[in-house]
Amino acid sequence: MKLIQALNLLPGSKGRMISFVGGGGKTSTLFALADELAEAGKKVLITTTTAMYNPEGVNHPGISILGEHVTVEGKLKGISTEMADKIYQRDCYDFILVEADGSKGRPIKAPAEHEPVLPRSTDLLVGVIGMDSFGKALSSEYVHRPELLAERAEAELGDIVNEEVITALVAHKLGLFKSCPKEAVKILLLNKVLEEETKEAARKIGNQVLNTCTDINRVLLAAVKEQEPVKELLQR
Repeated sequence: MKLIQALNLLPGSKGRMISFVGGGGKTSTLFALADELAEAGKKVLITTTTAMYNPEGVNHPGISILGEHVTVEGKLKGISTEMADKIYQRDCYDFILVEADGSKGRPIKAPAEHEPVLPRSTDLLVGVIGMDSFGKALSSEYVHRPELLAERAEAELGDIVNEEVITALVAHKLGLFKSCPKEAVKILLLNKVLEEETKEAARKIGNQVLNTCTDINRVLLAAVKEQEPVKELLQR
């Protein structure tokens, strides 16, 4: 299944701002969705309110990229949330895709007080967690801000990142979907679901989230770099 279908972005829809938070494949998910939307004839803007790896490989004529400048590390420095909201209000693009969080390359993270950096106009918030964090130690090797994840999951540093830890991160008011605009739709994307064992764990997490979080109605089990990125769609 394609992302455009799993996210319920109908062929006639437009004027939506989709923000991505979390870790474990935000940028890859954003790029893959941009390609799908552009192939469907949509005019797409890619931007960030933090910083993202400079998307040099994106060259579809339907995709524009906006940032303040490229850093010496090769990252695209982001625009302000105010600018993102102004662009949204001008209605120049069918879709605006915003990377609104950073994870230092880790597959899972808990947000600090100043994170994420979400535009108010966000219509759809996609929270991404890499399933390559599953079964790993709750430590800085695999987790961005492990002390915050431990606190919000009521776990200890060094514990295993299991179904309960991931579900707690999603459900906590200061967790994955922290600062989500009131009217925005929340969707959980569990990425890097590459093996049957991982899919079974992701399915269990997804069902726990649907049972626990009344404001999340859709969970995607995905491997976004593959041709058919969504392996399974769970919904209430």
